[in-house]
Parts: sequence; C-alpha cells; structure tokens
Amino acid sequence: MSLLLSLHLKRGDFSLDVDAALPSAGITAICGPSGSGKTSLLRCIAGLDTAPKGMVQFTGQDWQTERRFVRTEERGIGLVFQEANLFPHLTVAGNLNYASKRQFNTTGPSVDEVCTWLNITTLLKRSVNKLSGGERKRVAIARALLRHPQLLLMDEPLTGLHDSAREEMIAVLQNLPNHLAIPVLYVSHSFHEISRLADHVVLLDQGQLVAEGDLITLSTRLDLPLSHQQGAGAVINAILREHDPDYQLSTLSIDTDHRLSINKISAQRGQTVRLFVAARDVSISLDPPLHSSILNILPCEIDTIEQQSASSLNTQLTVRLRLNEHYLLARITRKSCDRLQLQEGQSVFAQIKTVALINEYGNAS
Repeated sequence: MSLLLSLHLKRGDFSLDVDAALPSAGITAICGPSGSGKTSLLRCIAGLDTAPKGMVQFTGQDWQTERRFVRTEERGIGLVFQEANLFPHLTVAGNLNYASKRQFNTTGPSVDEVCTWLNITTLLKRSVNKLSGGERKRVAIARALLRHPQLLLMDEPLTGLHDSAREEMIAVLQNLPNHLAIPVLYVSHSFHEISRLADHVVLLDQGQLVAEGDLITLSTRLDLPLSHQQGAGAVINAILREHDPDYQLSTLSIDTDHRLSINKISAQRGQTVRLFVAARDVSISLDPPLHSSILNILPCEIDTIEQQSASSLNTQLTVRLRLNEHYLLARITRKSCDRLQLQEGQSVFAQIKTVALINEYGNAS
C-alpha cells in the first residue's frame, strides 16, 4: 500500500473520519453521494486542507503528522479539478510548456507521449478559448501529467460533459494506467464511471468510510449503496475462450461452469477482460428456458434477497445470485419474487439480456 490515511476533520455539522490504506498502482475511486466528503478527503490528501492531528503518508514520506506538514507544492501531486482552469491567454502548447517547465522531477512522459495518449496533438496551436468542454478536460489532464507527479488526483473531471464527450473521455482515461506507473485517485458519484475505470473503491457517506476494497467485490454487496444505484450491476473478470466468426460472437468463461457470449471483441484467446452486467438486464427463471432468444442463461443459486420493510412502497428489489465464487445482481419486481416464491439458497437460472465489455487487459495465457 502506498497511501496511508488517518484523517479526522470537523466543520460545523460535518465530520470527516477516514482511516485507510490505498494501493500503489491503478485507479482508486472515491465515491459517495453529494456531501459525503469526497472532495474534502481529496483536498486533505493534496494538502489544500488540514485535518488536525491527522496523518497522511505516501510511499514512506510523511506528508502530515502531528509535528510535520508538507505543503501542496512539495508533495509532487498532479491535480485535475472539475474546472479545467487553463490559462486563457496561452495556446494549448503554451499551457503544456508552462507545466513542463515546472516538473517535480525529470523522470516522466514527454509532451509528445502525453499528447498522443490524450488525443490532443492536433490541438497544440489552438487557443484554449476555442476548445470544446471535452478538449479542455484532456488538456488539463495533460498539463497535470507533464509536471511528472508521483500521485494524480482527479476531482469529478467529467462533470459538465455531454454523453458522447463523457464516453470519449472514459475511453481515454481507461488507458492511463497502461502508460503511467503512478496511482490515481478519482472522485466520482457515478457508478458508470467507477465501473469503467476503477480497480479499488473507497465508499464515503456523510463523511464516514463505509467500505473500501476491490471493485468486483463491492459492486455486488447489497449492504452498500453501489448496489442500489439506478445503474447498479456486477463487475466480472472473464477469460476469452474463442471467437465465432460466422455469428461475430466471442465466448468468455467466468469459471469452469459458466460461459458468456458477447459481440465479437478484439481480445486474444486466454486474455482477461472485464465485463459489466447490469442488474436491470438480469431476470430469474426457475427452470432452464427451452425456447428463448437470450443466449446467456446461467445456472446459479440465490445468495441474498434484499430485505424490504412491511411499509416499503418500493415495487422492485435486488437479488444477489451466486455463480460459484462470483456474483450477479438481478433487479426484479416484488410481485415476481412472490409469484416465483424465491428463497435464499434456491437453485435458479439467470437470463442475461446484455453483457457490456468494460475493458480488455492482461496477457494471453
């Protein structure tokens, strides 16, 4: 673990209490509803705010203790906020050169490399006032990277982007860990963004650390808010087994007993891919359907049925389904649950309407 935190901050009625040890690589998402303390936590890590008697340690460096406090500029952190905060009187190249002249160290990517990663090479001569929202965000990220930070902090960088620009930015950010050897902390309230980008997740609510761990495990826990979001679902790692060129499909194995078919992807046999199965796209059958257009029908066991109070007016509930060591979520109506008389421990079949590819990574084995 590279980032050790013990932060306790009180402001009026709000209290931030976080004790955590975060990974030294990849993207860690800090998520929670508005007002949960996400930005406050990020600002304490950056040294922009101070938590009295707090502790922040990064790779053995004491950034904050009871006796020591390292200023933001001396922590070697790259910062990307919701607003791009570019210099309006400079071109894109001018903004990037400004960062390059103020590097924290000499080891890091070049201007050409960063521009290629973020698809901004063609923008270098353009005034920043002539950039779209998505282009401004990418230039802001490039400027942060060109300072050669040892840690990158991003505070809801996709805020304000329309859907197509948001998807383009997510695709760009997905590849950053392949190029960078530094950890990234990414603040977001969007499970869609988190499921596409993060490996590790920190969940906050009202300033308290609710849970912390790997995304795959936390995404299907019914006691956590991730499973109750509108776009909730299961994140799963699977291995590509074969391609079907006639039907343009790819077959992936979750484990020895469960396989999925999805639209043909570019991965090679043996390569690990990350998938997302939305809870709304999973239905439950007591028997294996004999005549169905749905390709993915998996035997499983009901692990947990979301508990509803007698006075609850919710028409839907969430069911967690076990596939050996893996889990799916199914969002069904309470009436369907009662009609099928579903019970925990019962063997059923999950019918999966859609499986989305999140990312392809890893080497073929």
